[in-house]
Amino acid sequence: MFEVGFGVALFTIIVLILVIVILFAKSQLVASGSVNILINGEKTIVGNPGSKLLGALADNKLFVSSACGGGGTCGQCRVKINHGGGSILPTEETHISKREAKQGERLSCQVTVKQDMEIEVPEEVFGVKKWECSVRSNDNVATFIKELVLELPSGESVDFRA
Repeated sequence: MFEVGFGVALFTIIVLILVIVILFAKSQLVASGSVNILINGEKTIVGNPGSKLLGALADNKLFVSSACGGGGTCGQCRVKINHGGGSILPTEETHISKREAKQGERLSCQVTVKQDMEIEVPEEVFGVKKWECSVRSNDNVATFIKELVLELPSGESVDFRA
């Protein structure tokens, strides 16, 4: 009986020591607090360390185009990073040439916010809105083509020219 109690106590102590070591390592290695992101030299937003740049921009109502939803496959979420972006990732190399990478071009969905940053985004991004819409219809027109008709909230309109 003593051996069982001693074994359980020893196991519990070892687990507690490992938890303390992990928590200490996390406090030293993982950034905490907030990060400032300067956009186009004018506007500063605050982001959380460890988040993706695309998400940090969206959290601050700046919606960069990203057809793939942040998967790094469409290449639409390009931004220019002047400071603080780190090196280009292999997932970005299919969309960004070496020359563009040297100039600071990156995919915002692949950049992890780790430190204060200075970025440039296209001016159109500041006018992008986000709406919750109702789906009026969702029809298959052809094998890989869908017609999606959305109903905008009342009082909203889209200035669109094809």
